[in-house]
Amino acid sequence: MGTGAKIAIGCVIAVVVAGIIGVAAIGGVAYWAKGKTEQVAAEQKHIQEFQQKADANPFTRPADGRIREAQLLKFLEVRKTVYAVYQKHEKELEARKHKQDADFGDVRKVFNVINEIRLAQARAQADQSLSSEEYAFLVEQVYKSAWASEVAKSTGGKNLSEAASEASDEAAREMERQAEESGMPEEARKAMREAAEKLRRGSEEIEEQTRSLDVPRENIELFRKHESEIKKYAMTGLEAIGL
Repeated sequence: MGTGAKIAIGCVIAVVVAGIIGVAAIGGVAYWAKGKTEQVAAEQKHIQEFQQKADANPFTRPADGRIREAQLLKFLEVRKTVYAVYQKHEKELEARKHKQDADFGDVRKVFNVINEIRLAQARAQADQSLSSEEYAFLVEQVYKSAWASEVAKSTGGKNLSEAASEASDEAAREMERQAEESGMPEEARKAMREAAEKLRRGSEEIEEQTRSLDVPRENIELFRKHESEIKKYAMTGLEAIGL
């Protein structure tokens, strides 16, 4: 047999072997995909079942936005459960977040972690009889209370609308003082007085516009009482994916 024939036969064998390997690989991927699809479907079913159980608990949003301590304690129990899962994967999630070129493995891992977190949250909400609507209300009020608490610390206990209105009034008084004390031309002083008056009139409007961001003082007190736990179980970024 000539050299050319041997080379040709070798090439054919190589192609056949490659084909067998390729078919096996495709079969393996297909088998993995089938298994993963079934697993995801089962997880989604469990999540929905827990969520339905949680959402069976009626909730009416209070007009004043006030949180009861019993509600906050339930919320913290849910966050604690979710945090246990989040903490388990926190380092690898952070590593993947800073990774420049994410591959399929990265996407798959993040997807698995999110699903695990969603399942843990749904189960915890069902255990705590906390509907999705009530949980979302508590997330909103807890974060607003955190902000309001900082505003109150820096303004002697005022809420946001009061602080904004007072700041506007203070700015108006400063403009009037400068208009009276400076050596600027009368025309410029007059313009400054008019601007100060306009700012003062607008302070009421500012207060009205920012009133929706105010929270009941009881919420701030509750936040401060449980601040260490709230901050411990704060998981940056999870709210963006609805968790």
